[in-house]
Amino acid sequence: MDDKTVFTPEMLQQVQDENPFVRISDAVYNIVEDAILTSRIRPGSKIKINKIAEDLDVSGTPVREAVERLTDRGLVIESMGSGGKYKNYYVFDVDEEDISELFEARKAIESVACYICAKRNWTIDYEKLEEYTTLFKRSLSDYIESGTEDFNTMYDRQFHSFIVESAGNHYLSEMYKSLDKKLSYLSIRTCEYMASASRSDKLMMLCSQHDAILNAIRMGYPQLARDSMDAHIDFCEGNCLSKKKESEIRRELAGHLAD
Repeated sequence: MDDKTVFTPEMLQQVQDENPFVRISDAVYNIVEDAILTSRIRPGSKIKINKIAEDLDVSGTPVREAVERLTDRGLVIESMGSGGKYKNYYVFDVDEEDISELFEARKAIESVACYICAKRNWTIDYEKLEEYTTLFKRSLSDYIESGTEDFNTMYDRQFHSFIVESAGNHYLSEMYKSLDKKLSYLSIRTCEYMASASRSDKLMMLCSQHDAILNAIRMGYPQLARDSMDAHIDFCEGNCLSKKKESEIRRELAGHLAD
């Protein structure tokens, strides 16, 4: 983690206002977890416990407890410092194998959910799906035009989650919820990798693919709905992996030049 201010005392105060009985370590855990999953703390960056404690205006103990819990979840990687006396903590980054497996899991759940939704298309809340589609398109356009580093993928996740929920199969829903945090992270990574290549056309294709999925469900074509989701997820995976590799190469070159 670099030295820019990511955390503020107001963040902690907001959590405490929402739940006056929350433990400090739990509040810090939620704040740091959100920063990791929304990419405000960059993948691979070092987590400085003392700085987080200072920025949140708390002692180091609840921050250390929170970071160790995040380590247990795999969102933070632990390594020993020089001489083996101190621990260093780094934000995790998904490797290519993990990315591929996550996309495979998405297809196994989301594409089947699309098939089910199209079979029982009269039960689907199209107004809600259209709302998520429109809001995602708007947020993506704003992101491209502003040129900022942060992109809110909330509407993308809501679109996909709502399809799984609308399938009405609680087993699919439970499996999907178990992957929720990593899928949110993956959604952000996918858009960032595409944006890193300045390919706004590819980013906007995500919106067109959402439209195709929605229309296939609305028309009641189960196989077309499934195929549309398969194609969408394959498109995301291909771009995510290729841009991730390019980003890693650029970081390596930058490191060599710095040396």
